[in-house]
Amino acid sequence: MKVSALTLLILHVNSLIDSGKYADISIDDIHQAIEGRRVLRFLKERAGADIDLSIHLESNAYGDFESYYESQLESIYGGYAGQERRKWGIENSGLCLVLAWTNEIIQQGQGLEW
Repeated sequence: MKVSALTLLILHVNSLIDSGKYADISIDDIHQAIEGRRVLRFLKERAGADIDLSIHLESNAYGDFESYYESQLESIYGGYAGQERRKWGIENSGLCLVLAWTNEIIQQGQGLEW
């Protein structure tokens, strides 16, 4: 997987955070989306036209990005769910959790092309 696919996602999520319109997305919402392996689709459903995930969901430009990303989130969730505050300093915002865990995927570097 190319790192640029993840950094582009970070830009999109950061924009949602900055808008302030999605502050109601909780950590529990993200946990449930991770359990259902549908974080990207959850974000698209909630943010609609405010987020363009077409290259992540509807294109093969980055291969099967959705499966890769959901699998990586599931792995982090399995090891750290409930420890978000201690490990990443996050206790309120589900979008900040998505941002932090996407960054964690990059830091771990598993299966990434630089």
